[in-house]
Amino acid sequence: MRLSLRALSTDRASLHTRVTATVIALITALVAVLATFGFSTAAEAQAPLPVGKVVTPTAARPAQNPNLLPEFNAAINRGLAAVAQAREAKVQAMRSRVVSLAKAQIGDTYVAGAAGPNRFDCSGLTRYVFQKAIGKSLPHQSHAQYAQVKKIRFADAKPGDLVFFFRNGAHHVGVYIGNKRMVDAVGYGEGVRISPITGSWWSRSYTGMGRILAA
Repeated sequence: MRLSLRALSTDRASLHTRVTATVIALITALVAVLATFGFSTAAEAQAPLPVGKVVTPTAARPAQNPNLLPEFNAAINRGLAAVAQAREAKVQAMRSRVVSLAKAQIGDTYVAGAAGPNRFDCSGLTRYVFQKAIGKSLPHQSHAQYAQVKKIRFADAKPGDLVFFFRNGAHHVGVYIGNKRMVDAVGYGEGVRISPITGSWWSRSYTGMGRILAA
């Protein structure tokens, strides 16, 4: 029993030694990290110089920086702003592709139930344009497309949004291209064209704007 207690005491002493060494190593590492950012320990700052000792100039250490956290936050905010700008640029490029492809179909024939190429009905045109331009799949019914979009105010509309007409967008849809105009596919021998959406029969039938692409 005495041998067991002695062994236990030895193990405890060994453990204490290892823990102490680990703590010292951690403190040393922490001091080194703080020094890197310009902090000094209280003992280092207050310790008097030995009497008669000649101090040799050394490289200047960085000054303490009490504004380190605000600077860190500012760097984070700059990074987030850069990410937001990159996303906005990507969305804008996608909008441009949608509008360009919609305009490229001008003059194509209107055929009920057609979704391209070269022949379209209204929702077939918007379905074709979004699929080919940005890989976004839309249903082939204007009311079903209206159910999927984010509803936005006309004042907030951007080129590449969708514009809907009649009750709940059930009968007609076009690609908004800016300046109160859209590219749409209509019957009566007109086909795909640029149409105004205000000051005409369309303005009386207007339902609302819808967004597929995030602003």
